[in-house]
Amino acid sequence: MNKLAIVVQRAHSSVVGGSEAHAWQYARLLQDTYQVEVLTTTALDEATWDNALPAGSEQTEGITIRRFKVTQGRTLYWHALHERLLKEYEYRSLVRKLSNQPVTKIPWTLGLQEEFIRKQGPYSEGLLSFLGEHSYQYQAVIFLTYLFPTTYFGIAQCQSKRSILVPTLHDEPPAYFSAYARMARKVRSVLWNTSAERKFGSRLWGQLPGRIVGMAVETHAYTPDRRKQPYLLYCGRIDPNKGCDLLIDFFLRYKRENPSDLQLVFTGKAETHPPTGRDIDFKGFVSREEKFRLMAGAKCFVMPSPYESLSIVTLEAMAQRTPVLVNGSCEVLKEHVERSGGGLFYQGGYQSFANSLRKILASDPNRLSEMGAKGRDYVASNYSPEYIKQSLIEEIERSQNFPSD
Repeated sequence: MNKLAIVVQRAHSSVVGGSEAHAWQYARLLQDTYQVEVLTTTALDEATWDNALPAGSEQTEGITIRRFKVTQGRTLYWHALHERLLKEYEYRSLVRKLSNQPVTKIPWTLGLQEEFIRKQGPYSEGLLSFLGEHSYQYQAVIFLTYLFPTTYFGIAQCQSKRSILVPTLHDEPPAYFSAYARMARKVRSVLWNTSAERKFGSRLWGQLPGRIVGMAVETHAYTPDRRKQPYLLYCGRIDPNKGCDLLIDFFLRYKRENPSDLQLVFTGKAETHPPTGRDIDFKGFVSREEKFRLMAGAKCFVMPSPYESLSIVTLEAMAQRTPVLVNGSCEVLKEHVERSGGGLFYQGGYQSFANSLRKILASDPNRLSEMGAKGRDYVASNYSPEYIKQSLIEEIERSQNFPSD
């Protein structure tokens, strides 16, 4: 059985969602076809990337996980660089907006860009050395996500042109570094989550070989949760960067203007705790089954994030035949809704949010049922485990005919 490596910044059962879940899903899907090894660091906390787990190898669900010590975590120096980047991006965005031209790059020197990437962590000399010495032993090395030094410097260390990049790219300031465009051109294939992500990547990085693959989504139909009050649902990291603060403000204003017993339910890890009370129910972490039951019973699933490369929870809710309401400023979320017919999007502020939510809540049962069925069909057609697995295998097997360095 040929060996396959998947490189990701952290891997542990306590880490849910994001590129970490993406990497683990790929490992599970491919373990019957390849001898899969996950190459990662000993870090758990993305705020610091401190060493938290022992270095070395372990077996989890039949998959080998090799963890390497972090030699550079995140420091105050990186936060200063990040503040500088944000100011630079905001300035260039304003200039480009006035000239009606999109931002295409941040003109930092390559050295400063690489300093930013290295200092954001997790940077692991052991992981990079391992890739430099052993990458030729794997039929393919899959890297997730584009942002971190495990990917950026890891791709540079691979001794064969068998690198596959899963960028999980979205519109954020670091994406405009030319360093990442240079990195992407070093891999033999890029696997995108959606056509919207690929379009954005092509604008920043140019045309690259690859295809759209995505992630597999749970499609088993769960029994709806039977709460006394109707509710909207959000699942995931509760964070201002995910649009949660604005969602709370919009919802509470909507309730003042449209009194009812409607609630907003949150599940997931809270970076900032939402206010709780009659209108908002913060449940924290819930079991997998409870999450899907809540999705199936919700009047609507809301995803307010402006930065998503796929949004697996939105697709999971659609698979439960639940209409979705998404932030249309995120092209990926907007694409899901427009292609599927499984929901609505809002864009431009509160009034758009209120109008779209009102349309969903006022729809007759037949219309809601039709919307839910369209969403489920979209997920089943594009994100089934069988389809994702076959797409991955096809791309990996192409490496057999790709020349080594």
